[in-house]
Amino acid sequence: MTPALIILAGALIMTGLIVTRKKPRQNWEQPSGALVEVVTVERAARTVVVEGNGTVTPRYEIVLMPQVAGKITWAHPNLVAGGTFQEGDKLLRIDPADYLLAVRQASAQVAQAELQIEIARANAAIAHREWELMNSSRDHLTGVSSESPSEPDPLVLHEPQLRQADANLISARAALEMTQLNLERTELRAPFNCRVRSQSIAPGQLVGPSSRVATLYGTDMAEIEIGLSVAELAWIEVPGSPVRVVLDTGEATYTWMGQIDRSVGVADEIGRLTRVVVRVINPFDPSVPGGPELSMGSFVSVNIIGRELENTIPIPRAALRENSTVWVVADDGTLEIRKVTLHRQTPTEALVAMGLESGDRIVLTPLAGAASGTRLRPVARDSTRLR
Repeated sequence: MTPALIILAGALIMTGLIVTRKKPRQNWEQPSGALVEVVTVERAARTVVVEGNGTVTPRYEIVLMPQVAGKITWAHPNLVAGGTFQEGDKLLRIDPADYLLAVRQASAQVAQAELQIEIARANAAIAHREWELMNSSRDHLTGVSSESPSEPDPLVLHEPQLRQADANLISARAALEMTQLNLERTELRAPFNCRVRSQSIAPGQLVGPSSRVATLYGTDMAEIEIGLSVAELAWIEVPGSPVRVVLDTGEATYTWMGQIDRSVGVADEIGRLTRVVVRVINPFDPSVPGGPELSMGSFVSVNIIGRELENTIPIPRAALRENSTVWVVADDGTLEIRKVTLHRQTPTEALVAMGLESGDRIVLTPLAGAASGTRLRPVARDSTRLR
């Protein structure tokens, strides 16, 4: 075979191969989309909890001062910082000697006043009889009976003297009561169930009405003043809403139940928050056996149990985006940016009133440059639903 024929045969074979060659199949793969964590939401009931914090203070606190002067002859051993007393317990005694003498003297004055009023009554009775006898003798001598005899002068009947004696008796009895009252005041008693914050006396010390003996605060009730915004006030009852008072010790938390007692009616100048007062009964009773007391001065968290929302959609606070929007996975697997209306929001949760429906899947994962239509690869968070 000549070279020309060989070249021609090769060219024909190459042409046939080119003509009969099948075109390669082109595969177009859809983009896989951004991997995001989602949670499916449902309508549920939620009790609104309004949070605040404040410092525990006693409902009553007084500075105990005596009403009489004298030397302290006895003080209760528990009259020290931290000592506790029940209402009516004796705290200390002032030397009563001077006041006992004053009572005896006042009693003698009452006895003298009682004697003087008896004498005055007797003199008045004698004067009245003498006046009647004098009128009878005059009628007998003249033979004329006077139907309307003239009235005698009150001095003649000793009426002013009788009134003066009566006033003297009232004054003497009042003086006796005062001395007896001062004698009772030589013993100082607890005005209510209390604990001693501080004391500044000792047996043998001279005290007077201006002397500070001790500072006492009540143990039956404590108060916590907290600041709330006007919007938060709309969710609670003042007074009336129940409250959980939480003390965090760093190792554990302890809870006492209380109640909103009143509004102070004053907004603070810094945050423009309205001040409300929470009342806790028996704060010194541990919330659990062996637990701590709710001591005065403790800084606590306050959770106020407010109204119940029966038809709301709770979502994690992190799922709420700018301008009250939520990222929703559309039916075609793309991102939908949806505007929502909120009932309220807390640091951990937002309660949606409108804009979402049960079964919607909301995106939790942050996306840079998120836009409607972005394709997503949703993965359920822990395969659970938010309830």
